[in-house]
Amino acid sequence: MAQLSLLRRAATAVGTLAVGLGTVLVAPGVAHASTDYPAAAWVPASTSNYTASSRESSYPINYIVIHTAQGSYSGTINWFQNASAGVSAHYVVSKGGAVTQTVRDKDIAWHAGNWTYNTQSIGIEHEGFIDDPNWTSAAMYQASANLVRYLCDKYGIPKDRAHIIGHNEVPGATHTDPGSYWNWSTFMSYVNGSTPPSWQQVVDNTTSGRFTASANWGTSTYSAQRYGADYRFANPEAISDAAWYKFNIPATATYKVETYYPALSGYNNSTPFVMVTASGNQSVNISQQANGGTWVNLGTYTFNAGDYNAVAVSRWTSGTGYVIADAVRLTRV
Repeated sequence: MAQLSLLRRAATAVGTLAVGLGTVLVAPGVAHASTDYPAAAWVPASTSNYTASSRESSYPINYIVIHTAQGSYSGTINWFQNASAGVSAHYVVSKGGAVTQTVRDKDIAWHAGNWTYNTQSIGIEHEGFIDDPNWTSAAMYQASANLVRYLCDKYGIPKDRAHIIGHNEVPGATHTDPGSYWNWSTFMSYVNGSTPPSWQQVVDNTTSGRFTASANWGTSTYSAQRYGADYRFANPEAISDAAWYKFNIPATATYKVETYYPALSGYNNSTPFVMVTASGNQSVNISQQANGGTWVNLGTYTFNAGDYNAVAVSRWTSGTGYVIADAVRLTRV
């Protein structure tokens, strides 16, 4: 039997989802077909790890909560079978697109760390780690989106980001999953049956050869809302000392520009972002005191094809607080 070494996260009595230190795999032949979702296998969690119920008679199902397991697919399933785990999710999805149900839809899995949301949601775990982008895949997104779409149609849940949320968006959440590497744009495109973006590129402040900034820009890991390992900061000043993001743009076309940054009251309330568009530089100012830890839309612009510095974060602002340079994403629209 293969040996798995899994990270364990702290769990509460109401179920903040965790993966335990496990050394077992699902044994061949124990999985059966799910009665709730035809495309899933059924491997039940221990009855000690969820609350039996009769949803939707007892509680409405209003939300889907997306998690990252901090562990493997089979290890997560087996941890839910451990009577001492005190945690569970309704479904687990693998990098390769396999789906296993571990708690019936009618029952209350302990996954959200918030009892109200536990009673009103279905939790979906995805194998992988929040700080490693190599675990997410097109197969995972497609399989999970097929499941979410099925559940939304079955229970009348709107297919939008107000009702399909990350664990980090549950009120009172202390966890950050599914993490900054979870691509909500691609995932929601699959959920809504539309075509995912034909081209998309993310440049982080740590992306080799794609980010440049002077020594005046410091490096910080202070806020957990950051994208990736760290982010850059600088004092505002009326000088030309921008942090630049270089993109290899495939064609002259229209692209949506988004930025990801941590938000704190001490960060700048009017940070300038400069887009090097086909018709000249265009800028937009945003407050980095709000909307942290998520992709923030800066607008759509026409960029020329080529490999060049296309977006900058400028220090030239009358705003107060540190100017933050973290990650920028371009998506062809």
